[in-house]
Amino acid sequence: MKPRRRVTDLPLLLLAAALAAAPAAAAAEWQTAPLFGADVRALAIHPEDPDLVLAGTSAGQVYRSRDGGVTWADAGPHLPFPGWVVGALRFDPNRPERVWAALWGMWGSGHVAWSDDLGGTWVAAAGGLPNEPVYTLEVVPGKEGWLYAGTLSGVWGTRDDGATWRRLTGELPEIQKVTSLHVDPLRPATVLAGTWRRAYRSDDAGRSWRGVFEGMVLDSEVFSLTPVPGRPGELWATTCGWVYRTPDLGGTWQRFKEGLDERRTPSFAALPDGRLLAGTVGGLYQSADGGAAWRRVTGPELSIHTVVYHPRRPERVLLGTEGSGVWVSVDGAATFRRAARGMTNLRVTALAAGPGELLAAVNHAGPVSGIHRSTDGGRSFEPDFAPLPTVLDLAVQEGRAWAATERGLWERSGAEWRQVKELGDGRVEQVLAEPLAGGLVVARTAERLFERTETKWVEKRLQQGAPRSAALHAGDLWVSDGALLHQLNRAGNHSTTTPSAGGKLAALGDRLLYWGPYGAWARAGEDALWVELPTKPSRVFPTGDARFPALLVAGDKAFLYDRQRATLRKLPLSVPAQHLAAALVEAGRLVLGTQGHGLLLGDLPADPAEPAPEPAPVGGSGTGNDG
Repeated sequence: MKPRRRVTDLPLLLLAAALAAAPAAAAAEWQTAPLFGADVRALAIHPEDPDLVLAGTSAGQVYRSRDGGVTWADAGPHLPFPGWVVGALRFDPNRPERVWAALWGMWGSGHVAWSDDLGGTWVAAAGGLPNEPVYTLEVVPGKEGWLYAGTLSGVWGTRDDGATWRRLTGELPEIQKVTSLHVDPLRPATVLAGTWRRAYRSDDAGRSWRGVFEGMVLDSEVFSLTPVPGRPGELWATTCGWVYRTPDLGGTWQRFKEGLDERRTPSFAALPDGRLLAGTVGGLYQSADGGAAWRRVTGPELSIHTVVYHPRRPERVLLGTEGSGVWVSVDGAATFRRAARGMTNLRVTALAAGPGELLAAVNHAGPVSGIHRSTDGGRSFEPDFAPLPTVLDLAVQEGRAWAATERGLWERSGAEWRQVKELGDGRVEQVLAEPLAGGLVVARTAERLFERTETKWVEKRLQQGAPRSAALHAGDLWVSDGALLHQLNRAGNHSTTTPSAGGKLAALGDRLLYWGPYGAWARAGEDALWVELPTKPSRVFPTGDARFPALLVAGDKAFLYDRQRATLRKLPLSVPAQHLAAALVEAGRLVLGTQGHGLLLGDLPADPAEPAPEPAPVGGSGTGNDG
C-alpha cells in the first residue's frame, strides 16, 4: 500500500529534498578504537626471515608483523582490498620478496594480486580469469611465473605471472570450487586439487586430471593439503569430515578422527618432530602418534582458519582465527597466547552509552566476544569484559544495561550481567530504553513483545500480528507487524495502516521513520501525514543524540540526519557504507560499529561557514494517509 502525500510538514519536505542531493560533509579523519582482533583467513611467513609475517583478513586488510606475530600494523594503505576476503597469501619460492594474494568477494567475484614490497602496494594479476571467487593459489617451485589458482569453476594456470590465465580442468566439469592446491616440490609437474567433494591429481602440469578418491568419503570438501617434512609423497588433507593421510600423493587415503570432537577441520600443520596439528572450528588438536589419537590443546571457542610455522623456528606456531586475530605459541604448540595488537577488523554490531560509559558489542570473535566498556568515549577500553552470546542490540538506562542476544535477554545491574528468565533463552532481536530512570524499557522477539516493570518483565500483546520492529517515539511505544502500525500507551492499543508492507520503524528525533523494500516515509506525530523520502535507506541506526539522532545508509552512502537544519548530511567514510552496523554520538564524537572494520571514532560534521538559507514558502493540497 502506497499513500498519497500532502505538503503539510515543511521540515520533512526539506529533509526529503536533502536526501536526494545531500552535500558531503567535510572530510572526516577516522580513528580506530583500540579493540583488537580480526578474522584472519591467511598467514604467510617470509621464507628467509622467521620474524616477518603477513596476515590477510576477511575484511580485505593485510597486516604485517616484524616480531614473529606479536604485534601488527597495516602492511600498506589501510584496507587494500575492500569488499574482498584475502583467502590465501603465498610467498613466491622463486622470488622471495614477492607475495601473492588470492581474493574472493562476498558476492561471488574474485581476483589475484601480487606485491614486491611486503604488502605495501599490490598489482592486479588476473588477466583472463573469470569474475568468480579465487580461493587459493600455489606457486610452482623452479618455474618463475608459473602459478595455479583454485576457483569456483576449477583449476586455472598461468605461466606469465598472471598476465594471462587458462582453465586447466575444462574437460572435467565436476572439478569445481577448488579450495586447496599442492605442487610436489620434487616433481613440479604433479599438482593436487582439493574440491568441494574430493581430490584430483595431474602429473603433466595440469594438462590432464584424474580423481584420487580411494579411501576418501564422497562429499568431503578438502580445505587444505599439507606435506610432511622429510617424507616425500606424504600429505594430510583436512575436510568437513575430519582428516585424511596419503603416503603416495593421493593414491590412497586413510581417515583419522579418534579424539577429534569437531569434524570440520579447515587447517593443518606437520611439525618437524613428527607431531601433527589440526585446526578445527572448535579449537586446535594435536597428535603425537601419527594421527591415531588426538587431543585438544586450546579452548573450543577458537575457530582456526590457518596454522603456520617457519622451518627455522618450529617451536613458534601461529594460528589465524575467526574474529580474535592471531594466537602464538613459543613452546611448540603446548600453550598459546593471543597476539592481535594492531589488528582492528572486529565486528562491532551494537552500541549504547550511559553516564560516563560506552558499551560496544563484539561478535564472532571467539574468546573476546561480548560487551566491552570504555569510560573515555572509546579511546581506551577496560581489560575485563562481559562474555555474552551474540549481541543483536543494546540499551542503557541510568546505570542499568540490557543486551538482546541470540540466546535471551541479559541485564546488567551493578557490574554483573544475568539472563532475564522471563524471556527464556531464544533469540531477542531488539531492546529499547528511554534514558531517564523509570522510563519505558521494552524487548522484542520475532513473535512477542515484553515491557519491564518495577519487579518483572510482562508480555504486551498486539491486537493482531507479530512484532516486526519497534521504536520509542514521543513517549509511546510504536510497533509494526509489517502490515499495521500499533501505538501502545496507557490509553490502549491504537492500530492504523502502514505506508507500505514489510517495513521497519525508527525514531528520527521528533519524527517517526518507516522504511522498507518499497520506500521510506517520515511523519511528525500520530495525526500527521506521512511524507515519502525520495531515496529509501537500507539501514537506520539511532545515535542517541538530540541534534543528530540517526544515521541512514542508502546504497553505498551514509547520511547523518541533522535535526536542527532538517537535512541529511553525507558522511565521508573510510569503510564501505554497507559495512556499518551501529552508530552513536558519545562525548561529542561520532562512534560507528562495523562489520569487520572495528570501532571507528570521528568528529561530528561542522556547520557550513555560511548561514543556512531561509526556506522558501511551500504550498500544496491533496489527501494523504492519516496514519
